[in-house]
Amino acid sequence: MTDTHLFPYAIALRKNKHYSQSRIRLFSLLTTAADKGPIYLHIAWSYDNQGRETQALDFYQQALGYPLCADDEFEAAFGLACTARCLGRYAEAAGHFERLLIRYPARTEIIPFYALCALALQDTALASRLLMGLVIAHPPTDAIAAYQSTLAGYWHDPLYVAERTEVNNSSQQ
Repeated sequence: MTDTHLFPYAIALRKNKHYSQSRIRLFSLLTTAADKGPIYLHIAWSYDNQGRETQALDFYQQALGYPLCADDEFEAAFGLACTARCLGRYAEAAGHFERLLIRYPARTEIIPFYALCALALQDTALASRLLMGLVIAHPPTDAIAAYQSTLAGYWHDPLYVAERTEVNNSSQQ
């Protein structure tokens, strides 16, 4: 099998839950591939899919050390942040999530994971702010959508903003 066929085959193996076989093929590609970033990303995913986050973390970091297309770069950075959170490295993960939201503001899938991380760090004000902002911007049901402008009004009301700021400041002391 040629290298051009081996990469898609290794991906198919991973998607069919043949993680070890997939990694064997992916690792063999690293010796000759000029474009190593996507290979490292798929190795990270294979470990992640298997619940082996410690190994996945290293390969997400390696993937980010090489050129990646825009989608793969996001996926590697998001994978790194989520995996750090899973490993209990909350402060590190929070930094990754914050950078991800700045760089990819339209990628709303970041928000719930960042909120989980904030909760683990006992920053309930940040978690609430993230989740309320998400619910207001993207109501999950028609019933909530009916109140979208009302919620936004309360959320941006100067008295409520001052109250949130006060609670946030007291929780950081």
